[in-house]
Amino acid sequence: GMVYGGFASCVAETVTMPVDVVKTRLQMDGTGSARLYTGSIDCALKLTRAEGIGALFKGLPPALVRQSTYGSMRYGFYTPIRDLLGVDPNKPKTEIPLWKKIVAGAGSGAIASALANPTDLVKVRMQTDGMTKGPDGNFLPKKYKGMLDCFFTTIREEGVLSLWKGVGPTVGRATALAAAELATYDEVKMQFKKNKIFTQDGLPLHVSTATIAGYVSTVASSPFDVVKSRVMGQPLDANGVGTMYSGMIDCFVKTAAREGPMALYNGFWANFGRVVPRVTIVFIVMEQLRDRFG
Repeated sequence: GMVYGGFASCVAETVTMPVDVVKTRLQMDGTGSARLYTGSIDCALKLTRAEGIGALFKGLPPALVRQSTYGSMRYGFYTPIRDLLGVDPNKPKTEIPLWKKIVAGAGSGAIASALANPTDLVKVRMQTDGMTKGPDGNFLPKKYKGMLDCFFTTIREEGVLSLWKGVGPTVGRATALAAAELATYDEVKMQFKKNKIFTQDGLPLHVSTATIAGYVSTVASSPFDVVKSRVMGQPLDANGVGTMYSGMIDCFVKTAAREGPMALYNGFWANFGRVVPRVTIVFIVMEQLRDRFG
């Protein structure tokens, strides 16, 4: 399960990377200055015009490292945790209580995201590099040359533990995302088959189930995702301390107070547009791997 989950997550991450970059930029947009983008399309066009098409794949190396660890553990831990809750592995899925699926999803997401936080931090910083403005109102030059430079610069300037900055919202997001995504996918797929809406496995069933699971998980996780991006991508002072937010709760409060509660859903449709194909690709690849290799 862990190997299949990691491989499937890397495939999905590569395909959906441009949407992830746009989503992260939209989430950071408006922090401390006027908005740069009017929406997803505007963000993608401005980014490619300014930095080239490669800008849409910023942060791909750390994202792949993250998915090979976080993705492996998130999908790999789900079934063992569910079984630890007293679920008989041979029991039909129709007889497994929904709450056990939710708890298993939340647990696997929380553990995996906490362990893989450094890769998420590097990905966000590379994606938002160049968005910070100086006192004169002009954009500061890019700080990082690549994944390893970002990783070692962060350790050198802020210490090893700084790699776990934003771990609170990261775990919160992953818990909400995994609980909603894995449990909803499992439950909706089972209900579709039980009520004979779909009579067999296949692309229509996977896409329909992933669309519903993607929407539910995006609604549940978006506020945490916005806060995660802002805490990890905020400017730092000479001591390596964030200049805008002291932590997760501070970011939640300040964002809602300054920009309104709906700011916590900045980049929602870009996020949704990433989650649905990612979930679809992950589960299709995983199920194909299981069919072929057991």
